[in-house]
Amino acid sequence: MTIEDIRRAVEIGFDLVSTTLSHNKSAIETTLDEGPDLPLLRQATAEFPGLPIICEGHVHTPVEGRAAIDAGAWAVVVGTAITHPTSLTSWFKAAFD
Repeated sequence: MTIEDIRRAVEIGFDLVSTTLSHNKSAIETTLDEGPDLPLLRQATAEFPGLPIICEGHVHTPVEGRAAIDAGAWAVVVGTAITHPTSLTSWFKAAFD
């Protein structure tokens, strides 16, 4: 959820970490405006070069996925944006309202 969590994970020997919980709410409760936690991703990749850091959570578009890779993500997980039709359609509806 935080850089402190990532630091603790590294300290106890984790082989990789992710940003899954950084928004502190479930993915289906987010809006299209709430993208991935790129600041956390950048900070973690700067502090732990070489550690695989996965960007997971709130990746709604290919542009956001690319931004995560550009910010240093080792991999990007896309979930709700392709598996939860109610969220996906609500984002389209909101864009047209």
